[in-house]
This record gives sequence, structure tokens and C-alpha cells, in this order.
Amino acid sequence: MDTLEVAHAGAICLANLIQKNGSYKYRYDSQSGSLLDGYNVLRHAGTMWAMLDVYRTVSDDRILECCRQAAHYLLDTYLRFFRSYNNVCICEDNTIKLGGNALAMLALISLFEITQDRFLLAVAEQLAQFMSDQRSENRRLVHKRYFQSGKISSFHSMYYTGEALLALLALYRLTQQKQWYETVREIENELAPQDYGVEEQSHWMLYFLELLSNYEASPLYYLHAKKIVIDILDNPEYLSWERSTPIACRSEGLLAFLRMKRPENIEDKDLCERCLQQIQYNLNRQLVFRLPDGSFVRGGKDRRKDEVRIDYIQHNISSFLHFSRQGLTL
Repeated sequence: MDTLEVAHAGAICLANLIQKNGSYKYRYDSQSGSLLDGYNVLRHAGTMWAMLDVYRTVSDDRILECCRQAAHYLLDTYLRFFRSYNNVCICEDNTIKLGGNALAMLALISLFEITQDRFLLAVAEQLAQFMSDQRSENRRLVHKRYFQSGKISSFHSMYYTGEALLALLALYRLTQQKQWYETVREIENELAPQDYGVEEQSHWMLYFLELLSNYEASPLYYLHAKKIVIDILDNPEYLSWERSTPIACRSEGLLAFLRMKRPENIEDKDLCERCLQQIQYNLNRQLVFRLPDGSFVRGGKDRRKDEVRIDYIQHNISSFLHFSRQGLTL
């Protein structure tokens, strides 16, 4: 099985789902083809990010052009100013969600790196400043705020913090502005001793910790990642759900762990071998959910099993792409 071709075909499928205004055909029934209700800017941005990641390897101009359209829709539809023109944010249905802002940042940064359109970078920097400025009194990142009232919601996502840390560190990688590096280190130094993301088996935290290891191969950060990975390996309940995306997300996380730079004197060959075996098993399971057009259905044991949604494709193609970059085969 050519895992890069799986990723490329999925990205082309997503490109074919782009509509004239730059939005995606977000969700549909794979049996009837009928469109289903709903849209989510976070998944719109995450899908862009995954497609651009595929583009870096295959250089398919159709993927890039569709991501330009998707970026236009993202900014034209969801970019807002909270209380001041200096407070740029992504807002959807009167809510400002940390995850939406973070994944929008990642998508814009990726598109900037390819096109060198500095407007994209300027917006990403403004979003980063907003997320940083909006930290609450205890210095925690605010996950959800209502746009009109400004009230902070009690809602907390298991994924948003990892997405935000990854986005801020990606901006640091690009600009070398130390404030972003200092912010993510400050937050991670609090989160690591709390085993943040372990119970959730957070692939976004593993993405972040992988990138952080390029700058500081700290035993603290490595142990944090290792705990998440061991939880994935020792508690594979997600497999019993028989859904494509939870499996794909664990594959993404385990692959990120394999790419991490290790602290000196760390020997984890056996753990890495366990990761690789699980990844190979997972990817073969994921192929069961793949359709001939390159899309992936939700799966599961309910009436939604035949549903396709853009983030189902997103996470699956990212896992196959990153596996192919390891030079491995199924």
C-alpha cells in the first residue's frame, strides 16, 4: 500500500469538496451523496493545514489553489475585531474559540510559508497576540469567550490547549520572536507535572511536544510525551469504537512521538518499536473506512457510520502522510 498516495488522494478529494466561495462541502452521506447540516471553522482551518502539509510533499497545484480559496473564505467570513481593531480573532456564531483561532493560525502560517504572502503572516501574528492577551487571571488560555458580551464560558476542550501551543510555537519557528517561545514554555512547565493530555491521549499535545523538542530536548517534556504515548498503547479503548478519526488521531500522535528529539542518555528502542507496531496496525484499520474517491467515512455502530466529514479525511491523510515520510511501508 502506497501510503503517500492515500494521503494525496485524500487531499484531492478535499480539493474537490471546495465550493466557489471557498467553503467545503463539510458533511455528507456517502451512500446518497446528500449534504448534511453543519459547519465548523476549526475543522475548516485544520483541513487546510493538513492539505498544505500534503502539498509540501507532492506539489500538486490544485491542492494549493483550493487552499487559497479556503483561506479567503476563512478570513472573509470569520475574521472579526473584538472590542478594538487591535484585537483580531476568529469568531463563529458569537463565540471565539481558542481551537478555531489556533488552527486558523496554523493554516495561515503554512500558506505563508509556501506563498510568502506577508498578509497571511501578519494575520497569524495578530491571532497569536489575541490568544496570548486573552489569558485569564490564572494565566490559563481562555478556551471560549462570547463575542458580544465578552463573557468567558466555562467550556473547556481537551484539544484546544495543544492546538494553541502548537500554533504559537510554529509562529516562533518562523519569526524567532522569543515572546512566543517563552509563552509556550511557561504554559508547558505548568502542564507537564499535571500530566495534561495524558488521559485524553492528546495527539495535539504530541505534535506540540515534538516541535518543542527541536529547541529543547528536555527530560520533562520527553516524559510528558512518553506518558501520553504509554496511555495510548496501554489503553486502546478507542479501537473498540470502530471509528476512523479516533484511530487516525492516535496514529498522528504516535508518529509525532517517533519524530521527537530525545534528551541525552534516553534509550527507548522498545517503546518506539511498540509505537511502530501500533501505528501499522492502526493504519490498516483506517483503510477499512476509506472510499474509492479518497475520502474516509466516520464508521462506528450507529446511523452515522456512512457519514463523511472533512476532518475525518483530514486526520486520516495526516497519519498516512507522516507514516510515508518515515520511509516505512504497510
